Amino acid sequence: MLDIGSSLREARRRRGIGLPEASAATMIRARYLEALEDERVDVLPEGPYQRSFLREYAEYLGLDGDILVAEWMVRFPPPAPEPPSTPPRAAGIGSLLSGFEHRRALALVLALGVVAIAIWQLSTSGSSKVAAPPTIAASHSTAPPPAAPRPTRPVSTSHPRSFAALALTAVRGPCWLIARLGSSAGPVVAEQMLQQGQTARFGLRKPLWIRLGAPWNLAGTIGHRSITAALPALTGNVLVTSSGLTPA
Repeated sequence: MLDIGSSLREARRRRGIGLPEASAATMIRARYLEALEDERVDVLPEGPYQRSFLREYAEYLGLDGDILVAEWMVRFPPPAPEPPSTPPRAAGIGSLLSGFEHRRALALVLALGVVAIAIWQLSTSGSSKVAAPPTIAASHSTAPPPAAPRPTRPVSTSHPRSFAALALTAVRGPCWLIARLGSSAGPVVAEQMLQQGQTARFGLRKPLWIRLGAPWNLAGTIGHRSITAALPALTGNVLVTSSGLTPA
């Protein structure tokens, strides 16, 4: 995996450019440029501004903006949007109708009780029989069932395609290296001095041309495969793809 922040910082220092000068040239705040070099996503604005700032800053320093942006998207993918929630409006209407029906039924029971008391008083006073009033049938309006919330379509999150990565580790001493895209004339991807114990990682979406100052101090892998034996014995150039390493 390509070290994005170190590549930006090394390219800026190699050209003798300070952060204020780079900020004035790119019209990007110096604290955002510093956040890109430190890979501090929490300082950068959200959304497409991160990729836009990274591409513009990389191309200003002479690096390949597309490669760095692709690596950034793999390491810091944008969050998936949350599915919208449907408010339970139908449930609220159903509860209102249920309360109305309850009050109507209670009023009907009270009215029947008053009628029953009046009939009992007339029958005990010896007056003529009074026919019981017909039973008042309560009319119940059937409330429509609550509408089921519309199912939301699951949000599909596309995961970036994985590629084999090159890792070069200085195990016996320091080693200077410069990596270019495709060939010795391609754009510079990284230029740095690896101290003993440090590791440089590169994505291999495209072939990389690399010049190694002290390859005898290095150990290398592509994915889980060791390529240490294929490294040159002297200072030299190699061409690296996901398939392996060859002299260049």
